[in-house]
Amino acid sequence: MKKLLLLSFLFWSNIALAQNQYANCSAVFLDDQMIVESYSAQAKCKISQEAKGWISVGTVNLGDVSVGEKSYTITKKIDFAVAIKDGNTGTITLFSSKIFKKIALDKIMSKCKKGDSIIIMTTDDEYALPHNDLLIY
Repeated sequence: MKKLLLLSFLFWSNIALAQNQYANCSAVFLDDQMIVESYSAQAKCKISQEAKGWISVGTVNLGDVSVGEKSYTITKKIDFAVAIKDGNTGTITLFSSKIFKKIALDKIMSKCKKGDSIIIMTTDDEYALPHNDLLIY
């Protein structure tokens, strides 16, 4: 009976934990403006080589698009890491081993060229970040 209770507990614990994976929507921001053109599966993220400001990642509360509301609210800033994807070879290199809450874009751009991508990675699988690849144009 004890084994059955233990197995049951482990089963339900795993189900409860699995439900939290990617449960919160998040987005990449430049000076608190969402970079992605729209929060949809087809949307792309592009950022100009000349852009300036602070990159951050935060959870978002999206407006009700079904009634024409296109606004969003940043509900919480979250930790993230940065990598750079070479536009020619596709090689992804870790920008820094540090974890950030925000970082000056010009620091990242100093290691990038046109055609590269900045890859933003969450540090916790609680957060979905579908638009994590910022193409530099």
